Amino acid sequence: MDKVKVEVEGLNSDFSGIITAPNGKKVDVFFVHPGDELIVEYVKRRPRQRSLKIHEIIRNYNWDLVKCEVFGSCGGCTGQHIPYETQLELKFQPILQSFQKDLGISITPVPQTQTYAYRSRMDFSVFPGPVIGQRQRGNFRKVVPIKECSIQSEWANKALSDVQSVLDQFPEVIWDRKSEGGGLKYLTIRKAQNTDDGILIFTFTDGYEVHPQMNEFRNLLLTSLDQPSLLFCYNRPKSEVSAVGRPEIVRGKPSFTEKVLGHTFEVPFDSFFQPNPNGFSPILEFIQKRIPKDQNTLIDLFCGNGFFSLLYGEYFQEVEGYELTESSIQIASQLFKEVYPSKSQSFQVSNLFVSTENLQKRDFATLILDPPRAGAGKLVNHWIRDFGPEFVFYVSCNPYSQKDDVSLFLSSYDFVDGILIDPYPHTPHTETVLFFRRKQR
Repeated sequence: MDKVKVEVEGLNSDFSGIITAPNGKKVDVFFVHPGDELIVEYVKRRPRQRSLKIHEIIRNYNWDLVKCEVFGSCGGCTGQHIPYETQLELKFQPILQSFQKDLGISITPVPQTQTYAYRSRMDFSVFPGPVIGQRQRGNFRKVVPIKECSIQSEWANKALSDVQSVLDQFPEVIWDRKSEGGGLKYLTIRKAQNTDDGILIFTFTDGYEVHPQMNEFRNLLLTSLDQPSLLFCYNRPKSEVSAVGRPEIVRGKPSFTEKVLGHTFEVPFDSFFQPNPNGFSPILEFIQKRIPKDQNTLIDLFCGNGFFSLLYGEYFQEVEGYELTESSIQIASQLFKEVYPSKSQSFQVSNLFVSTENLQKRDFATLILDPPRAGAGKLVNHWIRDFGPEFVFYVSCNPYSQKDDVSLFLSSYDFVDGILIDPYPHTPHTETVLFFRRKQR
């Protein structure tokens, strides 16, 4: 089939452009804007299999909004070329309309005030070269070199540059996935937004800590870098996971200190924490203003390290937390004891996708749940429907799975209000919190 010219007709909610391929089918293409023209051709890959190849993009739209020099190849942001107001409309409107149409729920949209330099954690791949960067969109095997990332802080960009300078001097330490030489696979930068604390985490292949050149590399890091905490961690050679594994403290501590709503959190190097705490604050303030002050018990489902329990524990006499990961439960219990020594607490390891038998029926209590992207699961939602407490705050990083969950227990609750926020500008990701009050039994 010959090359043909097609025009970008519109944008999807994930910021991909819509074109009509020569065969008449709609195809999604990233990093384009309505009005751009593409020279495309169907290419035979295998017998009976063809794919659309883009030979050229003729940009008829001004890319002056783009701040990142690798935008369009890096697998991170997908919307920097789109005006922020348009970004919000693209990803907010389908969610707002869906909740209104399917559940009769109206959610208030809340835009983000800081659209750049907002992420407190970034994970970078390290490849021979030396190259520090992000995986190329659509090609996991290729890494796009990054000298500066526009969505992370100035502190983090300095750290990125400092580490690159060290690796330029010591490239042999980098893991070669073909020859299996070297050991360094990932660099993770975690910088608190509301304190001066931060940590650099270097992920190596397991066993590389005893390699003869590691002592020299440790010393070079200590003399070349001024970041307060440096940590090595080791995991399986074939494991493409960053900041996970057996830790080795090179300098400082294996955590960083963050402050949220006046509370101090000591975040372990391998623990989940909001990548944009300040951008998440509208949800935290929403809950804080609406938490009933006459309740005795807080139930915290999918509690992680006890984030919500610590933030709102002052309003309750007892807290019950449930989480699958044992280490998270240990951290939650320890931190809660330190902050609220006089209050009753029970943090339990529990797989809520398998069983809810540990959950106790408490009519006059408040429930906060913040499940994984896939949702809370039928067992939890049916428990809320049948035995849930008076008040429910449902926090979600996936409004679509949240909507499905809510439909399972909404018959027992009245929707009070909720907000939809944009903590990760230039990406299609959103977060919501919905507030419910149980109907009279």
